[in-house]
Amino acid sequence: MIVYDGPVNILLVDDHPDNLLALEAVLGDLNCNLVKCLSGAEALRCLLREEFAAILLDVQMPEMDGFETARLIKSLKKTKETPIIFISATSKDAEHFFTGYEAGAIDYMLKPFVPQILKAKIEGFMNLYVGSKTLQLQTELLQRQTMELERSNRELMQATYQLSKTQALTRAIQETSMDTMMTFGEDGLILTVNPALRTMFGYREEDVLGHHVMRLIPCFEGGTFGAVDIGGSAEGRRHLEPVRKDGSRFPAEIQIGVATVDQERVYACTVVDMTERRRFEQELMAAKETAEIAARAKSNFLTMVSHEIRTPMNGVLGMTGLLLDTELDGVQREFAEIIRKSGEALLSVINDILDYAKIESGKLEVELLPFELPLLIEETFDLFTAKSMQSRLKLAYERDPALPELLVGDGIKLRQVLVNLIGNAFKFTPEGRITVSSRLMEDGESRAWIEFAVADSGVGIPEDKLPMLFQPFSQVDTSLTRQYEGTGLGLAISKNLVELMGGSISVDSAVGIGTTFRFTIPLQTMQEESGSAVNEEAAAEGWPALAREAAGAERRAVLVVDDNEINQKLTLSMLHKLGISADVAGNGSDALALAGLRRYDLILMDMRMPVMDGVEATRRVIASSRSGQEPIIVAMTANSLPSDRERCLSAGMSDFLVKPIQLDEVKRVLKQCGFEIDRMLS
Repeated sequence: MIVYDGPVNILLVDDHPDNLLALEAVLGDLNCNLVKCLSGAEALRCLLREEFAAILLDVQMPEMDGFETARLIKSLKKTKETPIIFISATSKDAEHFFTGYEAGAIDYMLKPFVPQILKAKIEGFMNLYVGSKTLQLQTELLQRQTMELERSNRELMQATYQLSKTQALTRAIQETSMDTMMTFGEDGLILTVNPALRTMFGYREEDVLGHHVMRLIPCFEGGTFGAVDIGGSAEGRRHLEPVRKDGSRFPAEIQIGVATVDQERVYACTVVDMTERRRFEQELMAAKETAEIAARAKSNFLTMVSHEIRTPMNGVLGMTGLLLDTELDGVQREFAEIIRKSGEALLSVINDILDYAKIESGKLEVELLPFELPLLIEETFDLFTAKSMQSRLKLAYERDPALPELLVGDGIKLRQVLVNLIGNAFKFTPEGRITVSSRLMEDGESRAWIEFAVADSGVGIPEDKLPMLFQPFSQVDTSLTRQYEGTGLGLAISKNLVELMGGSISVDSAVGIGTTFRFTIPLQTMQEESGSAVNEEAAAEGWPALAREAAGAERRAVLVVDDNEINQKLTLSMLHKLGISADVAGNGSDALALAGLRRYDLILMDMRMPVMDGVEATRRVIASSRSGQEPIIVAMTANSLPSDRERCLSAGMSDFLVKPIQLDEVKRVLKQCGFEIDRMLS
């Protein structure tokens, strides 16, 4: 029980110090603090600071007598309940006493007073004070306990509500779940099950309660369930085959958890029927295999179509080009030019369709190989030299001086984008200027962001037509009287290639002023090196440039390997035009035989041939050659997929020419092999 044991203060107020000493002498042996004041004002200040059990107040005092002091004390909320005993020596009449009681006193002591009586009265007030404070403390404690009890009650009610809610939700989950949920003890006897048991196993609840869990899951065998093997996984899952009431088994995922209830271990088990999931996985696997077969078939079809179309086009365009180099009269030359232009237009359409098909089938990949940007631009411009001379257009190149010359990236795809955009500019610019520019946008430690732009002074594109430019098969003018031809795939292909290289493309145009296409791509940078050092690195990385230089004597021995007679004649004619004679083989086996009889410096090898294809022939020719005397082998292929390129390089080929083969490409290969083309053409 709590009892107040704090200080007990008694206030003594008298304007005579001797009287205060007398009071202190009487009350000094009481267990209290005696606080003395010489005036009413001083007493009020003490009352504001401390709490008192009783006040002994003199009536006759200067400035503020006892009655006025008592009235002020009673007017304060803090002190109005404090007992006041007046001490007086002047009057004993009733009116005087009435004034004192009216002012708030509860007792009177007349001087001279009896010490024992005064002491007894003060002790009484002290006991009342201690009792009051004790009651106050006990009341506060009771209030705190009541509040704590109320709070605990609220928490208990909330917990009870949450428990009821959780139990209701648990029941709802168990009753609506399609998975079987059960509990069993360490003895394996089933304690509870949910309604899904009947659907999954075919048993009613009463059929299994109290029975061993191995009746449903025979895989739980041996020992107590305290040491049951649940698969060794942290989640307590394993895949087993439970048994239904009819004896059939089915695949299931079993998950077990354990809890301690009344010092006994209880296991909670969830059985998930995996039959539908397994069926879905098998269907998904079958669909994946079907998709892979379809993808391979599509790839094979593209390869076949590319080969079957490019091979005759090689003869048409190649022979037409050679025909135009002969002496023809005006009509003959006009007809030959029509054949050449029509063939080139057809080839452009075919290339666009095949390229877009490659993109759609996901067969295009980025190849990171070193290249010289100025040389790439020069080779790109070479493709448009004749067209520029025949038209009233000037083709110009503006290069940022800060741009590095040696870069690493997919030069072939970069050149294809530039060719598409420049070709598009030629198509829509009847006269004026086409400017190609390259600018360094951001230069990192090992990577640079480079912006390429192709600007023309052509007819321009209406603003409402700009959003459809990069959509496949879309054209600005789709009317029956449209002036410009094409498949509408060139820009879509360019956009896909730019994004494949990690960049972005945009267009600005104004009708009657011109159009500017800009694309920005990231390219790796490399330190300036000598041509031979770069060439060696190119060879090590599979760079298609020929990584060999003419070693002393002029190379002259050439072998052409192709099963198509037209392609044989075309290739031989191109070589003859360049002043070079060559041997011919109709398949890889014949080529291998000829290579065993004579050391060839260059072999132009077709890829698809009967008896032995170009890849196998290349491997065998290189394997049968002496170290350091292997011929340079260049593929002649109608296939341009990255996988075909990889097969060529992995077989030991140094480069490949894509059909239809152009004379300029043959000249490039011969130059890299050490043939002095300029002297031959003189």
